[in-house]
Amino acid sequence: MRTSVLLAWLLVFFSAALGATALDWKQEPGDRVAPLAVSTAGKTGFTLMDAAALGIEFTNALSPQRVVMFQNLMNGSGLAAADVDRDGLVDLYFCHKQEGNQLYRNLGGGRFTNVTAQAGVACANQTSVGAVFGDLNGDGAADLIVSGFGGPNVVLLNDGRGRFTDVSASAGISGKSGYTSMALSDVDGDADLDLYLCNFGAQAILRDGGIVSTRMINGQLQITGRNAN
Repeated sequence: MRTSVLLAWLLVFFSAALGATALDWKQEPGDRVAPLAVSTAGKTGFTLMDAAALGIEFTNALSPQRVVMFQNLMNGSGLAAADVDRDGLVDLYFCHKQEGNQLYRNLGGGRFTNVTAQAGVACANQTSVGAVFGDLNGDGAADLIVSGFGGPNVVLLNDGRGRFTDVSASAGISGKSGYTSMALSDVDGDADLDLYLCNFGAQAILRDGGIVSTRMINGQLQITGRNAN
């Protein structure tokens, strides 16, 4: 089964993302911000862009066998956007549920190029569902977290030039649950980003044929096995 990627860009509000206007970034503690110029001409709304013309050749293709085994994989995968190489242009990261993920560097002028191999962010050995960018170590660069359905979750630190190092082993978010979407925020005000990680419940895994078992613990039925939550 193939799910086509349709890219719709809000040209009025995100013209800077396509390289029409350079952004004036201001550094703040643990982050940086830039105002977006809103055009007073024309009309607001979305314009559908041609993916081939943009240089984005990504399709989240799933084999029929994989769809039959895990039907919830048809729910789609994540997309994350950030300026990974700090050139003032927003780059795009696509998650894939059967093959490697892809990172596209924004060249400006509405053109992108695939830099996955150079960046080291393919995460080819997992079923990638969600992705989120954020400055995890306070160096001003956009780091990346990728969730995997059934694990693993991958944490990648950005060197500031768009090249990433896998630090998953020491990150403390490993697991084998049905991880999906994520959100980053400083929930306790200590200037560090905290992570909220969603996952499918045990019943959802059971419906999709996950390898689990049950047993009675203190009079209650408990789900056990490698896919148990």
